[in-house]
Amino acid sequence: MSCLQWNTSHAVFVTEIDDEHKEIFQAVGRVQEVLTSRSPLLEIQKATKRLISSIVGHFAHEERLMSAARYGSIRWHKQAHNAARRRVAQFVLRIEQGDSAAGVELVDYLTSWLNDHTRVADRMMGAFLRNQRRCMKLTFRAGTKPIDACAWVDVNGDAFNPRK
Repeated sequence: MSCLQWNTSHAVFVTEIDDEHKEIFQAVGRVQEVLTSRSPLLEIQKATKRLISSIVGHFAHEERLMSAARYGSIRWHKQAHNAARRRVAQFVLRIEQGDSAAGVELVDYLTSWLNDHTRVADRMMGAFLRNQRRCMKLTFRAGTKPIDACAWVDVNGDAFNPRK
């Protein structure tokens, strides 16, 4: 069972996503800790539930961000998330049935999966999201209204004054 540590090689340079990744890495570390210390099954299950909660919330957040930004590779990225969800659910079922070996396998799986996923799929998504945030896209429609009669919004739907 190798130790999973977050470092800048896992960074996607979107603060909210990096913070969630750090939380997941810490939760994996906590599961590993309770497994290696031979903690009671209840402690293993508690640490596993915290990990799963972090993963579920994070995947949902990433998918909302990708959808809102109209990320072109969202389908591929969600397929990777769905495959991980299914695999993790299999481990969790075994852990709930008292199979502590499944905990070790879960940590090994997530260590490998997170290393690959954060460095490729999430890094690609992060670059796209950073570029979206940098480039405010405006759509102009020809019209005869004066500038003050128009409601101006940016790509996020936030109002702004075009004269500033």
